Amino acid sequence: MLRRVAAVLVVVASTALIFPGWADASDPVGWRPVFSNSFDDAGVLPAGCSAYDGAPEGAQAGYFRPEAVTVSDGHLRLALHQRTYAGKPFITGELRCVGAVQQFGRYEFRARVPVGAGIESVALLRPVDGQAAQHGSQLEITARPGAEQALVSNGDGSQIHTKALDGPFSDWHTYVIEWAPSGFRVYVDAKQRWLDPAVSTEPRWFGFAVTTGDRAGTPTSSTALPAEFQIDYLRIWSFEPVASAPAARPSTVDAAMQASPPSSRHWSLWPAVVATVAAALALFAFVIRKTRPHRPPSSHRA
Repeated sequence: MLRRVAAVLVVVASTALIFPGWADASDPVGWRPVFSNSFDDAGVLPAGCSAYDGAPEGAQAGYFRPEAVTVSDGHLRLALHQRTYAGKPFITGELRCVGAVQQFGRYEFRARVPVGAGIESVALLRPVDGQAAQHGSQLEITARPGAEQALVSNGDGSQIHTKALDGPFSDWHTYVIEWAPSGFRVYVDAKQRWLDPAVSTEPRWFGFAVTTGDRAGTPTSSTALPAEFQIDYLRIWSFEPVASAPAARPSTVDAAMQASPPSSRHWSLWPAVVATVAAALALFAFVIRKTRPHRPPSSHRA
């Protein structure tokens, strides 16, 4: 009986491993997937992306340093450290995916922002021409205890539109920034939180940053440092319109980025567990069968 159970479990586990379940079964209509990364390779940044090294814009109190951008334990980590560098009292991290330049795009990521005063976690859309500031857009999240808020900024080339979104934003949430000819949309946990009909038509790259000293002020004595903005995965789609929609310029996402396959870490983990248990049961049944004493036939008994 034990052998039969073990055999069934082995067959079930093998089938589950051959046909694992992907977290998102279908792609959104009008969008073509061009990039997916789950940050499973420790110490390796996504192809087409790099850590920025330089002074920030405006009155920020941090300096962007490459060592503040790391990948470990399945997460992209952007850190904020209290350490003086180039006259700034903090060092911070920014990841720029300039290989993901395109006109229009859909960007989905699951992230956890650090909790505390004076910390801003940002998802960026920036024009290739850094001088065209009116074409920049971003989702800036602050998780100060009791005052969690996100500020969406969207530039269409002539002006920048803003919208404040109420939290909560601490813990893990899934965010989608959708930049299409029909409008600029922001979703949090599958719920649309903002639609701006004004859009930029300039090619832009995508990235992440953690900053301090701007809208949220600087960390107070109650803010735990170092702090990390953690991203679990990033997926990017290019705009592929239906017949009734205007066409976009062809996506120029780097071929190296397109080659990044979806990671199995976002498949369900239970197939691996079942396979391990099944193999152990099968081995146990085999050992029992080979080592247990065999009763002689009844004709040979005294």
